[in-house]
Amino acid sequence: MSFKSGIAYFGVRNPEWVKLDMERIVAAGFTHVLHTWSEEDSHYYADTMSEIISISHSLGLKVYVNPWGVGRVFGGEAYSELSARDHSLAQVGSDGVPRVAACPNHPKFREYMHKWIALVCATQVETIFWDEPHFDFTKGVDQVWNCRCATCMDLFATRFGKAMPTQFDQEVKIFREDSLIDFLTEMTQAVEKLGKRNSVCMLPPWFPAGLDDWDRVARIPSVHEIGSDPYWEKNTPIESVPVTYAEVSAKTFAIAKQHGKEAQMWIKNYHIVAGTENAVVEATRAAFEAGIRNIFAWSYLGSSYLSWLRSDNAPLVWKLQCEALQHCKTSHLNSL
Repeated sequence: MSFKSGIAYFGVRNPEWVKLDMERIVAAGFTHVLHTWSEEDSHYYADTMSEIISISHSLGLKVYVNPWGVGRVFGGEAYSELSARDHSLAQVGSDGVPRVAACPNHPKFREYMHKWIALVCATQVETIFWDEPHFDFTKGVDQVWNCRCATCMDLFATRFGKAMPTQFDQEVKIFREDSLIDFLTEMTQAVEKLGKRNSVCMLPPWFPAGLDDWDRVARIPSVHEIGSDPYWEKNTPIESVPVTYAEVSAKTFAIAKQHGKEAQMWIKNYHIVAGTENAVVEATRAAFEAGIRNIFAWSYLGSSYLSWLRSDNAPLVWKLQCEALQHCKTSHLNSL
């Protein structure tokens, strides 16, 4: 197996400038790039995105694409307007309040995702990156949980022979996880039929996203790769970062190996507090030592141009991440 190193890239839709950035990414030793594809991109930049992917491909980069913030079912800073345009798509909390996020069980949302897949897979993308698929977890399952929309309540009643409760219980937990597995199975099958790979990134265990059993994701035949992104908060004790990365990486690697899938790990390159930049190096090292040979970072240049995510010393974060990945690549080649 070759060593894969990737970087997430977003926010620039001028192919002229994208090309310069892709050349810089190649020069830094990366083998892969992830381009984000939001609802806005589908509406207004579809041909431009195809050109951007083609440019990346022509420079030798393998391309991942994720549904960035689409329906708020996936991670990302992009806005979603699907539930605003059609209120029936909205997830509904156990408190009866509609959310901004669309429901992954809703037939119209699935129809939208099939159109998104067809559009993206018509490009030179290699892998569709299913980024943190989840039910809305803004308030956590101990208080208000999602989703109790009409679609979910009907499906629950059919499955369990009774009305969906307002209190979170084991049957609700099972229903939510089954729903996400069913959603991912349908979407990844559609991608595979179009000749592309599927990678699923699970939120780390401490997020009540509704997808706790990673083994079930790995068992989906049309999923080729599983990963996670155990990012740390600004106030997280820095010494715990490599410990957490070692644990999550080991879990991911073991599950992937058991099911013959590739394992991937994501390194945090945003909101890095000044003086803690070496945590990026330690997280990368921990993932590599756990057996991960597919390591990506979020995001390009220490997230310097998205001010809300910008690291305090973004240039240093970028420098250290590039060096850490190059060290991993060298170690991998020396072990062959």
